[in-house]
Amino acid sequence: MRLCELLPGELISVDSVQVYRGLQIGANKPSADERARIVHHLLDVRDPDEEYTAGAFYADALRAVEEVLARGRVPVLVGGTSMYLRWLVSGRPEAPKADPAIAERVRLLLAPLEASGSWAEGLEQLAALDGARAEMLSRNDWYRLSRALTVALQTSSTAAALPRLPDPEGLDALRSSLDLRCFFLAAPREALCRRIDARCEAMLEAGLLEEVSSLLASGRLLPSSPAGRAIGYRQVLDYLLRSPWAPAEGVALVEFLEGFTAASRRYAAQQVKWFRNEPQFEWVEADWAAPETVEQHVLGQLDLERARFEQLLQAPRQAELRALRPDEAKRMKTYAPRLRALDDAAAKAALLARADACRAQLEPHLEAMQAADAELSRRYPWHKEGGAGADAEDAEAVAKRLKGTDGSII
Repeated sequence: MRLCELLPGELISVDSVQVYRGLQIGANKPSADERARIVHHLLDVRDPDEEYTAGAFYADALRAVEEVLARGRVPVLVGGTSMYLRWLVSGRPEAPKADPAIAERVRLLLAPLEASGSWAEGLEQLAALDGARAEMLSRNDWYRLSRALTVALQTSSTAAALPRLPDPEGLDALRSSLDLRCFFLAAPREALCRRIDARCEAMLEAGLLEEVSSLLASGRLLPSSPAGRAIGYRQVLDYLLRSPWAPAEGVALVEFLEGFTAASRRYAAQQVKWFRNEPQFEWVEADWAAPETVEQHVLGQLDLERARFEQLLQAPRQAELRALRPDEAKRMKTYAPRLRALDDAAAKAALLARADACRAQLEPHLEAMQAADAELSRRYPWHKEGGAGADAEDAEAVAKRLKGTDGSII
């Protein structure tokens, strides 16, 4: 937000949960005061039972970019939903939706090659079918290799020969004309995890349990909805609707707290892995004690010629920042969250009382809610494998097919 004030600019959210109306605390949406300070886009654009695809984001985001530019301001896109970012940075896929059987065949072919680091051998598989597309791939971009190989096998055609997708609004041309400067704020792993744990606790203290129970009671949020699969919301839904249920159940509360924070940390790890494989993003060291240093760095990078910015993306320092750190991985093996509700008996009792009050609010609505959710689950059967901001238990199954989209574990 400070960057938007300095430029000046307007903020466009790149977050698959913030698009949903009614989800405030768990989505970490900006407050009313923050929205008054800076114009925000792509918040509250769908109801919780509606899907919001990468294609919908692509169109909405570029329309917002066009509006911001027309006002003589700078669009600042902020968020970590990888598929949204991929479409925006790399462009709309000019290929049909993947055939699941072929995608699985490609996954089985490439998985052992990726595990052994055999990039050249993996690339040969695509080069035999589409040499031009193979030459365009960045080294170790296993996601795009998988997608390109799936398309080549499915269409029996090269990427260049595929028909162009219709673009009546000219959004593809607009995207191609943009000078996108992309940044990823990198932080030490343990420090990041501590901040994530603190944010999860802050959400609970701010009323996440009450927000979810109110949305449930009103029928606006259901477990099988796209929004109901989001990290934080999913864990609260599972906790409040658990069966069998008993009041003042301390073990269930501990499991909920540990599951909520662990899922959030895993998702952050998935994001870090995704950005590590995206060469268009400059990695910038986060300095939470002095955020102005990051702001000034970004402002300086915006003033550079495009060629110079791209040259700096290849600098040795970027490779250092992206590199895996064995010492961090070793320390994280013994990582334990420090949660007040786990360590303070009074805090735990207070949270239990609030959870029981939420469940009491839901009791009269449970039967109708279950019937509505059963109906909704028929619309979204694949949500058993993940949804908006799905946690890693679900995402691991998806990541095995879409390797590189996300997928690591803290």
